[in-house]
Amino acid sequence: MSISFGGNIFLLVLFLLAMIAASILFYRYTLPPIPGKKRFLLSLLRALSLCLLLGILFEPVLRSITTTEQPPIVAVLVDVSQSMSIHDGTGDRSAQLFQFVHQDQKHLVPPQSQIEYFPFAENLHQPQPALRDTFPLEGEVTNISDALAQLKDRLSRQNIQSVVLVSDGNYTAGKNPLYDAEGLGIPVYTVGVGDTVEQKDVLIKNVVTNNIAYAETRVPVDVTVKSSGYHNETVEVTLQEGSTTLDHAIVKLSEGTNEYPVHLFFEPKEEGEKKITVTVSKLPGELTDRNNTRSLYVKVLRNKLRLILFGGEPNADIPAIRQIFLEDQHFGVRSFIQKAGGGFYEGSSIQSVLDSADCILFVGFPTQVSGTALLQQIHDHIEKHKTPLLYVGGKTVDYQKLNMFETFLPFGWSGINPVETYVFPSIPEVRANHPLITLEGTMTAADWQQLPPIYKTQTAFRAKPEGAVLATTRIQDVVLNEPLLASRSIGGQKSFAVTGYGIWHWQLLAQDNPKTERFLPAFLVNVVRWLTTSEDEKKVRIAPVKETFTTAEPVAFEGQVYDDQLRPVDHADVTVELHRGSEQFQLPLNSAGSGRYEGSLDGLGEGEYSYTAKAIATGAVLGEDQGRFSVGQVNVEFLETKMNKSLLEQMAYRTGGKYYDINNTSSLAGDMASGVAFTSKKNTEASEIEMWNWRYLAACIILLLAAEWFLRKRSGML
Repeated sequence: MSISFGGNIFLLVLFLLAMIAASILFYRYTLPPIPGKKRFLLSLLRALSLCLLLGILFEPVLRSITTTEQPPIVAVLVDVSQSMSIHDGTGDRSAQLFQFVHQDQKHLVPPQSQIEYFPFAENLHQPQPALRDTFPLEGEVTNISDALAQLKDRLSRQNIQSVVLVSDGNYTAGKNPLYDAEGLGIPVYTVGVGDTVEQKDVLIKNVVTNNIAYAETRVPVDVTVKSSGYHNETVEVTLQEGSTTLDHAIVKLSEGTNEYPVHLFFEPKEEGEKKITVTVSKLPGELTDRNNTRSLYVKVLRNKLRLILFGGEPNADIPAIRQIFLEDQHFGVRSFIQKAGGGFYEGSSIQSVLDSADCILFVGFPTQVSGTALLQQIHDHIEKHKTPLLYVGGKTVDYQKLNMFETFLPFGWSGINPVETYVFPSIPEVRANHPLITLEGTMTAADWQQLPPIYKTQTAFRAKPEGAVLATTRIQDVVLNEPLLASRSIGGQKSFAVTGYGIWHWQLLAQDNPKTERFLPAFLVNVVRWLTTSEDEKKVRIAPVKETFTTAEPVAFEGQVYDDQLRPVDHADVTVELHRGSEQFQLPLNSAGSGRYEGSLDGLGEGEYSYTAKAIATGAVLGEDQGRFSVGQVNVEFLETKMNKSLLEQMAYRTGGKYYDINNTSSLAGDMASGVAFTSKKNTEASEIEMWNWRYLAACIILLLAAEWFLRKRSGML
C-alpha cells in the first residue's frame, strides 16, 4: 500500500506540525482553568479537525496493490441435452456420462490442476466444482458453438488452460463449433458419447408446406421420412388437424438407412390459422418415438379475391390487367368499360358486384362521360366499407370528377395538361428494399431501370404527406421529384396509384429480358395482395415472438397498446393469461416505451397453449387480444441420433487436443499433462481511494468540531 499527495510533502508535514503546535498552544492556558486531561482532549480534537481540513487541500490518495495466484483449471463441458439420454448400440448414454464425470479426478485431469464442470445445452450453465450424483438431461437444443464462445469470455478472468468436451457432437442450434474451438487458443480434448452407427429408428425428418394457403384450395404437404435398421416393414404417415385426419399414406421401408418422400395434401374449408401435425406410426424396437411427430402452422386466407375494374375507355391496359388476374386462380375479375356516349358495355347493373368487391380498380377512370350518380355510389361504397383502391392513370381521365376520390388517393395534382410523354420509373434509395419493389426477391431496384417506358401526361402530380412514394418519374436521365408509383394506408383504408399509363409496355415490351418478362403479373398480384391484406387496427395487439418454443427457453411476448385516437399508451396494466387444459398462468408485461410492452415466462411445460391478453388504463379496458402457440413439440435432438465422431475429432486435432471414446479415457489425464504446461497465474489488482474525496470526511470534521464545542461549553469556556 502507498499514499500520495497532490502537493509538496515537506510543506504538508510543516503545516501539520504547525497545526498541532497551534492546537496545543491554544489550550495551554484557559479561562476558567481546566484539568490537564481535558486540555489534552480539546487540543487533540482541534488538531484532528485542522489536520483533516489541511488534508483536503493536499488531496491524499491511498493506493493498494493485491496479488493473488490462480491455479490452472481444466474446464469440462458436459452436454446435458435430451440426446444424451438415448440408449443406443453402445448402451445407455446417460449412465456412461454419469460414470465419466463421477470418476476419480486423478484419472480425468493432471494433479497440478483443478477441475470445473460446465453443463451446457442451449447455452453454457454456471460452473460447478463437482456434479451431483444425478443431473437432468433436458436440453431441447445443443449449441456447442455458443457454449465455447461463452467459455472464451471467461478465459480473461479464470486460469483455464485446457478444455474437455463431453458430447455426441451433434449441434442442433448455432453454427459449426469448429471455428469457436480454434478461437479458444487452448487444447480441446473431446470425449465422444454414443454410437457412430445409425440406430434402429423411424422419424419425420422434414415437413415443407405453404405458410399461407387459400380456403377450398388443395395445399401440398411434402414430408421426408427417414428409417434405419428396418426391412420390409410398413408405416403409415398421417396428416391431422387436431383429431381430424386430413390425409395419410403408406410407406414400405427398405433395408439400411433411407429417406422416403411422402406427398400429402389437405384442403382447408375456412380462413384462419390452422395447426397441422404429421405423424409416422411407431414400430417395435425404435430408438425413440419422440421424433415421430412434427407440427407447424398455416395461415389460411379467403379462396378468391373479387376484383371490380372500371375502365374509362377501351385501351391496351385493360385487357392486359384483366388477363393477369383471370389467369390466377385466386382472383375473380368483373370489368365495366365506359362507352363513348356514356354507360358501360357490360350493362349498368353494378350494385351487386360492387357490394361483393374486395378491391376496386380504376384504369383511366373516370372520364367526362362518367355519371355523377355512379361515381357517388362508388365513393360511398369505398368510404363505408374501406374498400381498397388501385388507380392506373389514363390520357382521358377527368380530374374534376376524379377529385371526388381525392381523399382516398395517395397523390394530388395541379396544372392539368393532357400532353403526354415517355417516362421511366426511378426507385428512391430508401425504397430499394420495399416488398412491392423486390417482389418477393424476383426484382431489384436496378432491374426496374431495365423496364420499357410508359406514358404520362404533363399534369403535375404531388405525393401526399401520408403517402409513400415507391417510384418517381425519370425522363431520359433526369429524375423528377414526382410520384409514378405511390401507396397510402391510413384509417384502415388503402390505395395504390400508378400516375402513368400504358403499363402493358411492362408486359409485351419486356419479354426479351429474363429479368422483366414476368414483371407485370408479379407486380400487380403483389399490389392487390397488399391492398387486400387488412391491417389490424385493434388498440391492443399482443402476440408471442414465435409460434413454437422449446421447454428450455422462456416464452416471450411483445405487444402494442393504443388509445381511441391510436396514440401509444405507456402506463397501461397489460396482462397475458395462458391456458393449457385446466391450467392457467399469468404473465404481466412491462412497458418498453412508445406504447410497446414485453415480457417472458420461464418453466412452461410441453403442450399446446392458448392465451388472452388484456390492457387496462385508468380503470377502463382498452382492448383484448388472443391467439395460441406450442411448447416443446420440435424434438430436434432426436432427428440425428448417431454420434458425430468426425466433428469431435476435427475439433481435437485443430486445437492440439485428442479424441477419446467415453469408455476409453484412461490416458486422458496423462496426455493432457504431457501436452499442456499447467502453470499458476498471478493476478494483480490495483485500487485507489481518494481520501480527500471520502463521502464521510465532512461529517467527521463537523463531528470533531461539535465535540470540541460541547466540551468547551460544559467547561464554561467562551
